Amino acid sequence: MDTVRILTGDEAVDAVKALNDESRRQMLHALRARRMSTTELCDLLEVPDNGKEVKPQTVRYHLKELEKAGLIEQDGYEPVGGNGGTHIMKKLWRATAENVFIATGNMDDMPERSVTDLDSTLDLVGIMRELGFALDDEKTTRIIAEEFTERLQLWQKGREQAKQIMKKVPAIDPGVYTTLRRILSIIRLNDTEYTRYWELSRNVTDKLRVAYREGIGKNPEVY
Repeated sequence: MDTVRILTGDEAVDAVKALNDESRRQMLHALRARRMSTTELCDLLEVPDNGKEVKPQTVRYHLKELEKAGLIEQDGYEPVGGNGGTHIMKKLWRATAENVFIATGNMDDMPERSVTDLDSTLDLVGIMRELGFALDDEKTTRIIAEEFTERLQLWQKGREQAKQIMKKVPAIDPGVYTTLRRILSIIRLNDTEYTRYWELSRNVTDKLRVAYREGIGKNPEVY
């Protein structure tokens, strides 16, 4: 296992796509610590509290995606049961590196959040209503959606400027990259846009906070 791997170009893009899944992230974290089989990874992903069963074919699919991205590799076999008394063997897997870094010069190809337009934001607000948010007033709902959309558009404008700045950094952990880009996406806005961004953020969150609190007693799924 390598101590450090720096990914660039298509490798970086494939790695980000592969890790856009919580189960694969858990698997990679475990395989950095030790070699594991498919069965052991199934046990790892199962949650005893809710009786969730993870099928071997699901784990095998995740392993294939991680292997394609170069994040894991097969590392030998061992007898099923581990006592050497059987000819049936199982594959063992391990991570290819203890630490993975992505060169930011190629980060433009990383998957972005999907663009949220007014219609899809209205759908989002509609789901909030189903969860118990007190959003029965259609006028208020539309105002929230419009303000949310305008705020996102400002953030996206700042993000494009932030990406240009981040290209100057030779290599950085993808989590750190995302955090820095999020910060720069806001502070790179001009004064008018910056003020409007935070005004919209406060307006939207205040309205949703009130709707959430008013809806708590109406829907037991809201805590």
